[in-house]
Amino acid sequence: MAGQNYLKMEEQARALFLKADQPKMIRIWELDADENFLYPVYFSAPVRIDRRTAVLTLSEICSAEDGSKFQSADDSDPYHKTGPTVNDSLVLFDILTRGELKEGPNGINIVRPAAAGSWASVSDLGGVIGAGHDRTLRNEPQAARFAGQCDRLARACEALGGVRESKADVGYAIPVFRDLRILFQFWDADDEFPASIKYLFDRNALSFMHYETLWYLMNCCYRRIVQEFDKL
Repeated sequence: MAGQNYLKMEEQARALFLKADQPKMIRIWELDADENFLYPVYFSAPVRIDRRTAVLTLSEICSAEDGSKFQSADDSDPYHKTGPTVNDSLVLFDILTRGELKEGPNGINIVRPAAAGSWASVSDLGGVIGAGHDRTLRNEPQAARFAGQCDRLARACEALGGVRESKADVGYAIPVFRDLRILFQFWDADDEFPASIKYLFDRNALSFMHYETLWYLMNCCYRRIVQEFDKL
């Protein structure tokens, strides 16, 4: 059931994306594009979006010149584990459909979200709703994967373009899209507490995406860190 719900949300996101003014989107976000595809940079790597179907594919090679370098999703897998996840589509489509072109005295002005450069928790961004979530977002099952391997985890974050930040055992600000970043924080296990993970968001994150999309973004970040971690 969960997989079906995810696919339904992705279908809805694709439909909204295809209704958007793509030339306007390209101009607002300064996207590389051709007749068939858009090529935004997302988590420091190119993605390719089919302009007719809104199918999103990923590439580990930072080039949009050869379509064969992009790996397609496995459509038989509702979570697209071998390619882009549903979460990626939900995050990126939410971001790309933001921004406006406004006519001013000197012509058309681009108005798009901009990062604040400071951090906020889920509770900060979600008010009363977020406060309830913040108490449970320690991600201990996910964190157990990295227990006792802080150096390796740090290298995985750096492979994603992460910049060391925060007082956590491993803490990196990881680029998501343009100037938007997410702060990944990891505390290793000790005699009293299990390993844990926490995420912080740019204080202007909700100008880039809906509040609910923050959860999809966390999943995208974790998945990419795991991919890099497993390569080491």
